[in-house]
Amino acid sequence: MFYCLFLQIIPHKRDFDYVIIHGSGLHKDGTVTQLLKDRCDKAIEVYRKDPSPPILVPSGSQGADEVCSEAMAMKNYLLSQGIPENRIEMEGQSTTTWENLKFSKTLIESFPGRHYVALVTSNYHVYRALRYCSKLNFSCTGIGARVASYYWPSALIREFVAVHREPKHLILFLIGYVLVIASILIR
Repeated sequence: MFYCLFLQIIPHKRDFDYVIIHGSGLHKDGTVTQLLKDRCDKAIEVYRKDPSPPILVPSGSQGADEVCSEAMAMKNYLLSQGIPENRIEMEGQSTTTWENLKFSKTLIESFPGRHYVALVTSNYHVYRALRYCSKLNFSCTGIGARVASYYWPSALIREFVAVHREPKHLILFLIGYVLVIASILIR
């Protein structure tokens, strides 16, 4: 939780070559939800502050109940906000955070030149996304988008569970749990 909050106040480097925007669900009509709009708006902010505007990489596939891919919905939103089409490269295959990063990395590395990358997702999600980047040997700067305060509790619980499903964290969590229970039982 503190890491998520800290990301809101630390300064971010500028001069990115690419900015990955992580997808999340869409409205039934194929438009971006508020959560996804906040991610896109943060990416647009990074784009506009950058001395040499980066390529924006909206990332996310089409769910069974969606009329278009998340990447296409984000692209449409970015275009409506004045981002030129030649500054957008969609990644439309991914269904998970891991795939967002894996497929975006492959896409970005297919272009020549420098690959200084930022990833934009909701602030509660940056920690896990950067952990996955590390596992993929993918150097990124994480940038957290604003999240409504009512959404924070459920989002943090979901992230906590997702991180602790990883074998190393699950083992450490279980050891800690056993130690706490043992100390209570000994008293």
